[in-house]
Amino acid sequence: MIGILGGTFDPIHNGHLRTALDVMQAVGLEQLRFIPLHGPVHRDQPQACAELRLRMVEAAIAEQPGFVADDRELRRAGDSYTVDTLRDLHRDFPDQPLLLLMGMDAFSGFPGWHKPDEILRLAHLVVMRRPGESNISAAAS
Repeated sequence: MIGILGGTFDPIHNGHLRTALDVMQAVGLEQLRFIPLHGPVHRDQPQACAELRLRMVEAAIAEQPGFVADDRELRRAGDSYTVDTLRDLHRDFPDQPLLLLMGMDAFSGFPGWHKPDEILRLAHLVVMRRPGESNISAAAS
């Protein structure tokens, strides 16, 4: 199984890393791919340039086995849509189940995402809650 954690990572921080490791261990992921967004559509544009954000991710995850920096969104021009990234990942890893990690805040707006039904066909959702709300819960599509 492959986990996917997208974000602006402007900058990446311990909250991203700790949560990613917790999910990786709890769910038994083979790898977790950190995918910096090129042009987020649901939030302000990042302050740091794409190359710098990618380098920050690479430096932050370098020592953790199974963590992978994935630049596919940065190589694609225009807005970043999760469905496009998942299609790409399915072409690269056709035999691997994909688990899309997202926070409860993102999940609450999920019905308004671009092609949410297709996202659910392409990946299982793992919805993460902030400390103090609850533990990690997985929602399979």
